Amino acid sequence: MVKTCHFCHGHDDDYQEANLKRCAGCRKVYYCSTACQKYDWVCHIFDCKPRRPINTADYLALAVRQNLLPEHPQTCEDYGFNRAFQPEDKSKLLGLYIGLMKVIEIPPKTIHNWRVSGVLVDEIKAAFYKIPEGGRGGYFPWFLQNEHIVALAGQPLPDETLHDQGDAAVVRAWRFTGGSEKESAAEIRAVMARKPEEEQKCHWLYVLLLSRWHPSPDLELWIDFGFASCTSQEEEMELGARYQRLITMCTFKEFCDAFRDRRLLDLFRSKGLEVNDHNQLRDLLQGEGSWRKSVWHLKQAIVQEDSTKQEAHITRSVVADYGFMNCRNESEKRQLKRVYKAFFDSPKGDPLALHEAAIKGNIHGYISTVVQGLKDPKFQRLMKNLYPLPDL
Repeated sequence: MVKTCHFCHGHDDDYQEANLKRCAGCRKVYYCSTACQKYDWVCHIFDCKPRRPINTADYLALAVRQNLLPEHPQTCEDYGFNRAFQPEDKSKLLGLYIGLMKVIEIPPKTIHNWRVSGVLVDEIKAAFYKIPEGGRGGYFPWFLQNEHIVALAGQPLPDETLHDQGDAAVVRAWRFTGGSEKESAAEIRAVMARKPEEEQKCHWLYVLLLSRWHPSPDLELWIDFGFASCTSQEEEMELGARYQRLITMCTFKEFCDAFRDRRLLDLFRSKGLEVNDHNQLRDLLQGEGSWRKSVWHLKQAIVQEDSTKQEAHITRSVVADYGFMNCRNESEKRQLKRVYKAFFDSPKGDPLALHEAAIKGNIHGYISTVVQGLKDPKFQRLMKNLYPLPDL
């Protein structure tokens, strides 16, 4: 095997293969310089054998490096993301930490020590105040107005706070769609429970959109309104923004009718709103009837489990169609999930192509073209299903 730097892969201007040194922790990868090893440590720590326990500041540093909101639950608790209720506030909080860790270059270890010592807010201020005011960016002024988000991080939200916010969201959506201002949240919920299923789904989508949220993978709305077709958080947020714009340009009845008749993409276009109506989104928003291909529920379970780090429910159709019925133990089940996660994470992973492979009884043959390392006959056994069905 040809050795190369795990970070720059030999593309650095000063790269010399003779300078390669093996990582002392895992003994598996090489680096051409201390600078490459130091920069890559933010990511490599999760695959190495660090001398200290990995903490939530390490997960925060990884999110900063990837420019993505953290998904690790405890990290979201420790650094305030669970208290930033609006998506734009979450983005600004991430921007604050990007400035702190990438621009000011405060290492994760220091940020961890600040947090456990109870001085995180004060030290963030001190770090930014050392920079001339014109160079502090726009996220620090936002932080000064919202420092409670970080100051209260890690403390449980009071039940009444969650209850009040949920009720307010329900009432807001009810009035936005033309409901009376007299009904309480409990009365609105009772009325909605008697509405047709399609109208209920539209109402709950409005509840989320008017609170500046979009459906998460643990909700069936994530599939119903096409978010399952997205390949990243950014795509989901962009689609959510399009929906937020759409509901200000149409009536609730127009929206419900379009959803029921599978014409949401037509409604977007009729209002002059562009959406990336690729095959996957069209399949979800324009497919026949209310039936959904089981591949979308497979993706939902995999994405949900990856984001929450908790085992997700797998529907019976997924169990039958995608091989989970073949798993002899929990270890095989986890291995199968990892394969599907690698598939959905890959730019080549096409859920509709996977569906076609499933109904032809060729999951292993197709998925092997996307995911490497599936030569073990065990994977052929795990990916067998009842298809193709015999002709009647």
